[in-house]
Amino acid sequence: MSSPTIDWMQLLYIGPRRCFSANELCLAGQDRLNATFWVVVWTFGALALAPLTIALSARIGLLLAGLAVIGMLAACISAKSLWAQPTRKRLNVAMFLVVLSILLPMMLLRQNAWFVAQLGVPEWREQKVMLAMGAGAVVLLLQSMLIALTFFRSHQIEARLTELAERSRREALAYQLAGAQIQPHFLFNSLAALQHWVQTQDARAAPLLESLTGYLRATLPLFQRERLALGEELPAVRRYLEVFQARLGERLRWQVDVPLALLPTQLPPALLLTLVENAVEHGVQQSIHGAEIVIRAYPENERVIIEVQDTGPGFDPLAPSGTGLTNSRARLAQAYGTQASLELHNHPTGGCIATLTIPSTL
Repeated sequence: MSSPTIDWMQLLYIGPRRCFSANELCLAGQDRLNATFWVVVWTFGALALAPLTIALSARIGLLLAGLAVIGMLAACISAKSLWAQPTRKRLNVAMFLVVLSILLPMMLLRQNAWFVAQLGVPEWREQKVMLAMGAGAVVLLLQSMLIALTFFRSHQIEARLTELAERSRREALAYQLAGAQIQPHFLFNSLAALQHWVQTQDARAAPLLESLTGYLRATLPLFQRERLALGEELPAVRRYLEVFQARLGERLRWQVDVPLALLPTQLPPALLLTLVENAVEHGVQQSIHGAEIVIRAYPENERVIIEVQDTGPGFDPLAPSGTGLTNSRARLAQAYGTQASLELHNHPTGGCIATLTIPSTL
């Protein structure tokens, strides 16, 4: 694991690296600074100034308080601008304005003979260093506030954009999932076969209608939840295979070997169904003599292994992954990170094995 790099440029040009576009700022929301922020800023400013003003004489303390109020006003105006668009340029301009708003009046007053006479020369000479230190402390306090505000706002916008992007990604995956599972060609072909069998009074019509209805009913929960128990998805898988077996006859043979103890295992919905669909499409339908599909699950070292094996022609390792497998891997990563995987490989005796590895939820 590489150590994080240090941005030394922050010492000279402080501020967030990312500059948000107008569209990104609009997506993140144009909320205003909370009123509590202003109360906290002015309260802490007053508490920080209290010891300094007490240590100084009344006139010098009043001068410092006045300079601090000017600086606070400049900082508050800058804070509203930085909240709307937290950029490096705005932050550095705001920090410069804070310095200018405090030091410029102080320098002008020091050059004013009448003002110096009103303070009293001995008193001014003794306390002008403390005044300068107090003004410097106020500057540092206000600049620290602006820096913290800018980075907080920048991170807040980034977090919102990330959340929106992740939500859009989930919605896109859900849309693709729904489109993939209720496949038009699968549905239309099944209905066409059903219509033909009904018209010819074929005995296979009733079992096909029952299996197709059961499949559609079993797939409804797959689009409404982020995770589903293995035992809840298996009925949809069985119904799907029954529909194809009614259409393909002896070309499709299948069996399910899943222990009862593993039925509560949680996984992203329709993930297993996608693997079975691939096995039917590429393993059974691509074989002249058909193929057998075996679905099995077993525990292994605090993990659950789910395999979908077919005895078809196998797959080309150099061929790019299809949309279904790509989406399945993306959903696995979203649900389990690096703790889950989906691998395909050819069996030594022929056919393909899809191996799904997920953390045990038992």
